[in-house]
Amino acid sequence: MNKVRMTSNRKQVISDVEARTAKNAQQAALVAEAAIKRTLTGQRSGQEYKVSKTGRTHIASAPGEAPAVLSGDLRASITTAASPTKKALYYVGSDKEYAVHLEMGTKYIAPRPFFVDTIKQVLAAIRGELTKRID
Repeated sequence: MNKVRMTSNRKQVISDVEARTAKNAQQAALVAEAAIKRTLTGQRSGQEYKVSKTGRTHIASAPGEAPAVLSGDLRASITTAASPTKKALYYVGSDKEYAVHLEMGTKYIAPRPFFVDTIKQVLAAIRGELTKRID
C-alpha cells in the first residue's frame, strides 16, 4: 500500500489573502483620495472678489458646491494613511480643522460638501473593482 503524505499550506493561504486584502484596501483608499482631490479642482459659481493679499480675482464656491481652491492647502492636505493597528484598514482625510467646517457648514457658512458625497460616488466603482478581483 502506498503512503500518502499530505501537507497543509493553510498558513501560506492565510498570509496571501491578508496581503491581497491589505493591498486592495490601500488601492481603494487611494482611489477615494484621488476622487476627493478631483472634487476640489475646477471652477465654482459663487461670489467673485479680489483677494487682498494677492490682488487676484477669486470666484468662491456657492452653497452646496465643493470649496473653491484659493491656496490649494485643503486639496494638498487630503492624504491616505494605514491604520497603525489593523492590516487592511486605511484612512482618507485631512488634518485641516476647517475641512469639517466646510463639509458640514457652520452658523456662518452653508455646507460646501466635498468629502462624503465623493466617497458615496466612488464606492460603487470600488466595490465593482474589488468584485472583479475576487471573481
